[in-house]
Amino acid sequence: MLRIEGLRRSFGGVAALEELDLAVADGEVMGLIGPNGSGKTTLFNVITGVHQADTGRVLLREEEITRSTPARIVRQGIARTFQNLRIFQRMSVRENVWVAQHSLPGVGPMALMSNRSAAERARKAEVDRLLDAVGLADRRNVLAGSLPLPDQRRLELARALVRSPALLLLDEPAGGMTPAETAEMAALIRDFAVPGRTCIVIEHKLDLISTLCQRLCVLNFGRKIADGEPGRVLEHPEVLEAYLGRDAVNA
Repeated sequence: MLRIEGLRRSFGGVAALEELDLAVADGEVMGLIGPNGSGKTTLFNVITGVHQADTGRVLLREEEITRSTPARIVRQGIARTFQNLRIFQRMSVRENVWVAQHSLPGVGPMALMSNRSAAERARKAEVDRLLDAVGLADRRNVLAGSLPLPDQRRLELARALVRSPALLLLDEPAGGMTPAETAEMAALIRDFAVPGRTCIVIEHKLDLISTLCQRLCVLNFGRKIADGEPGRVLEHPEVLEAYLGRDAVNA
């Protein structure tokens, strides 16, 4: 589904990603972890065209998308959520999901303004189905900015899923949540968001990662230091050192 070759991205002479190679199989759920500043969100930004790579390639289903625009990448089947929420605060919950369809093939501004076509009625029905699935059906007419954080994260997940992506990128989907809220989000992702698609999850909460992911990739200072089955990766000496420090590992 996704292949990354020799990817490098720097900011002001500081390498955020350094000669990164990565492959994600169709249908795989992979966790992407690492200390703060290790390059995780930068990788998502390069994949989705927010930042351009300095060198290297990004391929989706063996088609290169390295220099594609974010709009084109969305149309090719990638959707994402953000660590810092990107919802329309002054729109209703339902409107937030509805307008997220604007990037789908064949759905232009005029289609979104029409309430009469059968296609538009079907799209609105899909919005209602998604809101019900993420637990926001009873708040569809509430302003998005008034929602508590866990519900805002559910809303952003619905906004990504309404595009029916083949590859879903989740950037700290349980950020700021309590343990109980985190467990609920993990179940929602596992049971509803993940089936039938490929998914990469950035998350610091290892209980969520272990619930969802068949494989972990660990970044540190922009480089991949471990990749494989979660149990083995979390015991890898370089991973322990990155999280705990050399003195703690050697104690």
